[in-house]
Amino acid sequence: MEIIAFQPRWREELVAKSSKGILVFELTMGTAHVYFPDEECWKREVPDWALPLWDDYKNATEEWCAANRTPISIVDNALVYSEKPA
Repeated sequence: MEIIAFQPRWREELVAKSSKGILVFELTMGTAHVYFPDEECWKREVPDWALPLWDDYKNATEEWCAANRTPISIVDNALVYSEKPA
């Protein structure tokens, strides 16, 4: 499995960095909660490099959420986008 590092960001986003690229997920902050895209949303929204990695990112995000006591929901309209490394 790809190593994925997570960093919450002030814009209510959870940044997930791996050697393949960066994806950003919605992380509400008032009451922390991650909204992760279901497989269909994933296929519509992520770049080509990330298409086969849904399980890897979902599992890593679930682990991060458990370690940080943050609920996660798999939804069909989650915010997810790719970012270029700085």
